[in-house]
Amino acid sequence: MPTDLDSFGPDDPVLVSPRYLAGPRLEQRPLAAAMVWSSLMKAGWATYTLDNQREPLLCASPCQLVRAARMPNATDGGWKTVVYEDPLAAPWWTAEWTQQTPAELLTDFHRALAEAHALGALHSLTSPAAAVYLPLLNAGWSHTVDERGNQMFTAPDRFATVTGHRRPSHGSDAWSLSVFPGTTGVCRWSARFSKQVPNALVAAFTASLADTTPVYRTAGQLPKELHSHLVTEPAPPCAPGRSEAGAASAPVLPTAGPGQSTARRL
Repeated sequence: MPTDLDSFGPDDPVLVSPRYLAGPRLEQRPLAAAMVWSSLMKAGWATYTLDNQREPLLCASPCQLVRAARMPNATDGGWKTVVYEDPLAAPWWTAEWTQQTPAELLTDFHRALAEAHALGALHSLTSPAAAVYLPLLNAGWSHTVDERGNQMFTAPDRFATVTGHRRPSHGSDAWSLSVFPGTTGVCRWSARFSKQVPNALVAAFTASLADTTPVYRTAGQLPKELHSHLVTEPAPPCAPGRSEAGAASAPVLPTAGPGQSTARRL
């Protein structure tokens, strides 16, 4: 049965839903990057870190045409992934997330990115747009169309909205997301995917977004102003994520790819 968060201490492990209101989860950034980029690093991508810093700021493909970045000095302190056709030209496509994006959603997107890169499918638009929004509809999200023809998919609690933009130009957003709890009056977090992002990758993100499986947190990591909107229960000893949480006190940085250094000045 769901449990009142007041009954937990700040370090007590809990399972919480919906995941899009659960906060970013990992407060130690080296551990966050290791989780979000785990599939990329397993595929031999290299990480780069500023001198005298422990936080990896960049993960790059062996061809150096695909780069995932953590941007702690940006206004929103978020994440960005960029694909180039020509390293000296403008990006072919970009995907961006603000700081409070839950780590599980970022991890699922980058897992799909690693698979698409291995298959040479980062420029493929063959997946239909329906692949993006069917996970939302199947999870009970509502669907409306505005006067400009943009499609909007809204979560049952109305705190999250995914918008499919009708006629994006090459550099503009094809899909965007806003999580805007009415209790806060401000956008909690947002995501943007430019026109050329393969629908299969956006679909990996929306499938994770709509997933009703509870995610692991400690009670103290949950946004206090959203406690009344979260469903929580004690995490069992075998709950996914307990091992990562136990390692949080001593984060281990990802290893570099062949011939690369994890302590390289950007």
